[in-house]
Amino acid sequence: MDSKFSSILQLSNLDDFITPSQECIKPVEIKKSTSRTGSKIKVEDDGSYVEINSAGEQNKLSRVDISLADCLACSGCITTAESVLINQQSHGEVLRILRNRNSENMKLIVISLAQQPVLSLAAEFRLEPEICLRKLAALFKRLGADLVLEMGLAEDFALVEEQREFLNRYKKYTEGDKSSLPMLASTCPGWVCYAEKTKGHLLPNLSTCRSPQQIMGRLVKDILSREYCYTSNEIYHVTLMPCYDKKLEASRAQFSINDTRDVDCVITPVELMLLIKEESSGGLLNSESNAEIDWPWKNINPYQTLHRHEGSGSGGYAHHILAHAKKELLGFNGDIPFETVNRKSDIVLAKHEENGKSLKVAIVTGFRNIQNVVNKMKRGACDYHYIEIMACPSGCLNGGAQIKGHLKELERIHSDLSVRSIEELHDMYNNWLSGFNSDKVLKYLHTTFEPVTYNPNPLSIKW
Repeated sequence: MDSKFSSILQLSNLDDFITPSQECIKPVEIKKSTSRTGSKIKVEDDGSYVEINSAGEQNKLSRVDISLADCLACSGCITTAESVLINQQSHGEVLRILRNRNSENMKLIVISLAQQPVLSLAAEFRLEPEICLRKLAALFKRLGADLVLEMGLAEDFALVEEQREFLNRYKKYTEGDKSSLPMLASTCPGWVCYAEKTKGHLLPNLSTCRSPQQIMGRLVKDILSREYCYTSNEIYHVTLMPCYDKKLEASRAQFSINDTRDVDCVITPVELMLLIKEESSGGLLNSESNAEIDWPWKNINPYQTLHRHEGSGSGGYAHHILAHAKKELLGFNGDIPFETVNRKSDIVLAKHEENGKSLKVAIVTGFRNIQNVVNKMKRGACDYHYIEIMACPSGCLNGGAQIKGHLKELERIHSDLSVRSIEELHDMYNNWLSGFNSDKVLKYLHTTFEPVTYNPNPLSIKW
């Protein structure tokens, strides 16, 4: 593989992926001919590959770089974001674009910050979350970014649309379509990649809602391109996310229009630490001044940034599905507590029955637990209606690219954030929705999934 790729991804013992079942290698490009009988491959001292045919003639083979598109198409492993060196997905690439924006024809550079990595950096530098957010804004603007946004708006949209989809599926379920449930959350790309490559029969159960990252990507590339009168490929969009698998998600073909990705580059707290070390005084974020987070959404009134939603630090999907559904479906306004199934299992659930209808919602984190739930579904023994699934144990606050050693502090900081109520979310969502037709909403907020079937190719061959 090409040495120009970011070495930060050569980390081991991460939690947001399953160890590859086969070595992922794509060393050479072999062009087929009518006859190759007796051909052999020889590795030269310089590491290059030479094909020797039956007549003894030598032909040097071209080396092929691995891209994330290759990883998505390869069934040799589950998810390769941690084990494959990724081109154009690093803090170095962000700095390159910032320094060469004119030659790269980038008219608008936008940085979108997810909540979990902001909290991770706040814990590392012992800053209040809001101060950390402002210092990140100041850092990126000093380096040349035009807009620095917080991803709370996209998270709100994702939650409301997830609630709407669940109600539609539950209605179909009660009308006799038993295959419509359980509904499985799809915001975790490690879990989605696992499902596509090994559990294709579960894909109809995955929520079609985009993740907050990809909703944010569409908002930036569509709304801001029209607002600033730029084409989408003149906007460079960077997101700060808590796990490496978000790089894989951003590279999916479903999230590109006319070869222009909604999210051009994903960086993580671990990588941002390297950028801060290189670009900030003393290698500390604390040395940065404070700057305001931008709010370019003209048809939505600004509201407090870094709010949280009731529930897990991964977005609170299960809690919000339950809170909304119990009222809409069961006519019940009381609280339904979540119970820990097993302290070591990282599975919690809530269940309630009212007016002859029942709700059973679960949060499942970590691949061991995911596999247990998948096996229960296969046996027909899973009676959950909705499952919030996150590949990392303890969810996104403990993402594979978060700065290690701060989980308990992150959980405390997260619990101290102000809460956005369901009513606030729906009021904001409905005001926004009124300006779009159903096709536009579908384009902004939904996606598709496809099974990856095994197809032998050079990616699965070890020379």
